[in-house]
Amino acid sequence: MDYYCSTKFTDLQVHVEKRELYNCCVAYPERVNLDWLAKNPGKLFYTPTMIKDRQLMLQNKSCKSCDFGCYRDERQGKTSGRSRAEKIQIDDVFSPLKSLQISLSSDCNLTCAYCSSDWSSSWKRDLDQNGEYTLQNFKLENSNWTKLLSKIKQKQRTTQTNFFQLLLREIKLAKNLELVSLLGGEPLLHNDIDKIIDVVKDKKIHITTGLGVSNNRLLNFLNKYKGQKNILFNVSCESTGKTFEFLRYGNKWQDFVDKIKIITDKDFTVRFFSTITNISLLDFHNFYDKFYKDHTINFANVQSRPFFSSHILDDNSKNTFKKWQQPHTDLNVISQTLDLNIAEYEKINCYKFIQEFSKRRNIDLDFLPKHFLDWLKASS
Repeated sequence: MDYYCSTKFTDLQVHVEKRELYNCCVAYPERVNLDWLAKNPGKLFYTPTMIKDRQLMLQNKSCKSCDFGCYRDERQGKTSGRSRAEKIQIDDVFSPLKSLQISLSSDCNLTCAYCSSDWSSSWKRDLDQNGEYTLQNFKLENSNWTKLLSKIKQKQRTTQTNFFQLLLREIKLAKNLELVSLLGGEPLLHNDIDKIIDVVKDKKIHITTGLGVSNNRLLNFLNKYKGQKNILFNVSCESTGKTFEFLRYGNKWQDFVDKIKIITDKDFTVRFFSTITNISLLDFHNFYDKFYKDHTINFANVQSRPFFSSHILDDNSKNTFKKWQQPHTDLNVISQTLDLNIAEYEKINCYKFIQEFSKRRNIDLDFLPKHFLDWLKASS
């Protein structure tokens, strides 16, 4: 197995609220030492852990932080994030930072079906009010961090503010930085988003959003930065209608479509990022046919819900997708994952989760194909 990935040498994701660093978006995080960072300006991308991981990669050895994501996916026969990384060889462990992703906070009005309380405050409220999801080999609950966050005191808020100020300093020092991506939660809900944009106004700026905001808030942002051509919207979506409203719970389909029009009418570029799951594949053709002519559509496999993996589908659903997909060669990689072996417990977990998720939100599952539901139910 080849363990090298160029992303490890160029990319960094920062979670401001948790003070965590992800040396690529699917790597296992490390916590920022504020005292160390304050004394080592310009070193955010060069922690001892990151340097060690890059050295291991250059020796074609496995690094622990990547075992959590890409290496695991590849062992399971799935498409990994690094398979889509730029195929370049970088031999310098102190290679300059090129792409920075910043998660400003977990504040979010949506409870997307494959998100969690670490990334969505709405998910935290659900788990607080209704309890955890406990399935076979899987538990969804509020982490120790989210429990601590709800009890945060002024001193801890000050610590978060200090890290944010250090982060602004690090951005200014990253002379080779080309791209800054703003994430959430929902980044358009964060009042400090302007401070980031003001610092990186000469860089490419990508805003990753589920558009779970009011029209007024969206319009205020668009009007403020009207004409700023370096801002692009990475919009999370992969289905339409009731399937969209299930997967991206908290958003209404028509409201979402209207917001896409608002953004494009203001002359900003929209690019879609689709999370591929078994549920989304049941309606992906409608989403793709609606948007692919006017917008770029990127996609990635679901990470945090193993029972939502694309291969956990009945034969009828798989054959329907494969038949539709044939002319769309850019989607070949999705069809290639559909024939992986399905464990019985994966079907059971999928059925139990969608039943519980829909029950808590009073959603009727009649939008899902009966043959798919019956297939899941037969194992439960």
